[in-house]
Amino acid sequence: MPRRSTVAVAAGAAAAAVLLPDRLRVDHLFPAVDVVAWRPHATVVTGLAAALLARRHRPVAAALGAAALAGAAAVVDRVVVRPRPATGPDDLTILSANVLLGRADTGALATLLEREMPDLVALPEAGEDYRAKLMPLVESLGYRSWSSIPPGVPDGHGVVLLASARAGDVLVSTGPEMRRRHLEVTGGILGGRRMFAVHPEAPVGPGHTARWRDDLAQIARWTHAPLAPIVVGDFNATLDHSLLRAALGGCRSAADGTGKGLIGTYPSTRSRVAGIQIDHVLVPGDAAVTRFEIHYLPSSDHRAVLTSFRLTPPDR
Repeated sequence: MPRRSTVAVAAGAAAAAVLLPDRLRVDHLFPAVDVVAWRPHATVVTGLAAALLARRHRPVAAALGAAALAGAAAVVDRVVVRPRPATGPDDLTILSANVLLGRADTGALATLLEREMPDLVALPEAGEDYRAKLMPLVESLGYRSWSSIPPGVPDGHGVVLLASARAGDVLVSTGPEMRRRHLEVTGGILGGRRMFAVHPEAPVGPGHTARWRDDLAQIARWTHAPLAPIVVGDFNATLDHSLLRAALGGCRSAADGTGKGLIGTYPSTRSRVAGIQIDHVLVPGDAAVTRFEIHYLPSSDHRAVLTSFRLTPPDR
């Protein structure tokens, strides 16, 4: 094989390994699990490299260009905007915000809650300490709160849930099925649906990645129930991860069809186009999403996700 052809094949194979590890069925393994999260950005870089090499190294450029097109095909649907209904009085509004080990600015979060008045709020990396600091600022708004962990456990291990007065008589319980205890919400404004506030393990090493796989598998068990639930939180996964896509079951991302599916929620120190979207609100597949927004939260490394959607009439 001519040298240029060999280089082109090697370049194309290397680009495919970076851009398409899910197609190769290795994106659930470390470190590919971290690499695939950045596929949209790697696709842009690969496409630019193909354009720069097009005049002098056409075989290599063609190989890189083919890989970039495949990468783009995998993410383009997340920037598509589809028609959606206007917001209405029956919409359910949910906020999810990772508060970085209980360090996020409680004043800024309280201001956001006062302005938007979400019905339910999920706060990964919050526990009793953060709840004690936040509640004096929002109790006058009618919010109640629950923590998945007891006092004395570091905030980073827990999830806090807030429910507004409009949410009604909700029941909140915690469970051990995931690495970090989650919260399950039933009743009230949810009707017959269940909502789970979750925080799967971050896949930052082989052992953590194994626990991350287990956590996503648990979410998949919930979403494949006959009546699809709502699942909210920091998933430590983007929709480029095949395991998160498999975990959607009867749900879909609230970002679907909004054109905002590639806006980064993490890390908040980067611009919105330079980050990755790992914070999600999964809604039943037949729910009508009327609003999807991403908000900056001072002193957290995540941005908050706010969405409104309408459940089917029997649930309301």
